Amino acid sequence: MSEELLHEVKDSVATITFNRPETRNGLTPAYLGRFIELFKWLEADPSVRVLMLTGAGPDFSSGGDKSFLHNLKTMSSAEVRDVVYGAFLGAVRAVKLCQKPTVAAVNGAAVGAGCEIAVACDFRLVTPKSFFHENWTAIGLIPPLGGMYLLPRLIGLERASNMIMRAQRVYGEEAIAIGLASKLTTPEQLPEESRAFALDLARRSPAALAMAKVGLRRGMEGTLVGEWEFNIMAQGTLIKCDDFAKALDAMDAKRQPVF
Repeated sequence: MSEELLHEVKDSVATITFNRPETRNGLTPAYLGRFIELFKWLEADPSVRVLMLTGAGPDFSSGGDKSFLHNLKTMSSAEVRDVVYGAFLGAVRAVKLCQKPTVAAVNGAAVGAGCEIAVACDFRLVTPKSFFHENWTAIGLIPPLGGMYLLPRLIGLERASNMIMRAQRVYGEEAIAIGLASKLTTPEQLPEESRAFALDLARRSPAALAMAKVGLRRGMEGTLVGEWEFNIMAQGTLIKCDDFAKALDAMDAKRQPVF
């Protein structure tokens, strides 16, 4: 993989780092094409239980690379649909539909497409310097990668409207207060705290986590009765899995289960 896209697998946690600090980790279709390839490869690795995203330098990602944004003006609608969103939407889809838990260690600015990728993760860890910025209307566009669907469900319609229609930034402390992030820490401690958070997830039943992700996603889109029916079927499957038996054995032995 390119040196602009780093990855490390340690203790069942795969960390992917956007490594273009000279562009504040700006994104292009080609770059995100490589990201999708790497992300799916790590998702398929049986030794990986959690995928974590972060950015090199002071920012998570500034969104679309400025040089690329200028090129958009010369593209046809078909090119925008097929080339641009094949990569940008493809990256967000890969993250959101990942069968394994995903964590964003948001070390600074998460802007535009960078914000949409962070919001697509299951969890976000932040510092007081971190901020989420759906800056699309400021440049005459709208968030096209899922933010207009996910944010109202995460933080409510009024707050999402302020983020999207008024392009208001949400910094780390506010992100915690409104439920957009799970943990606030210092910039110095963010790597360690994020890794500890990911390791806590990695110790849990992979089968149960995968099923919980499906259930939570369905719950955002379906009905309560429909989810009761799904949950009964899912629970029946999990009861027959080895993880449940291991958990019962550990409970009887008064120790933590090892999945």
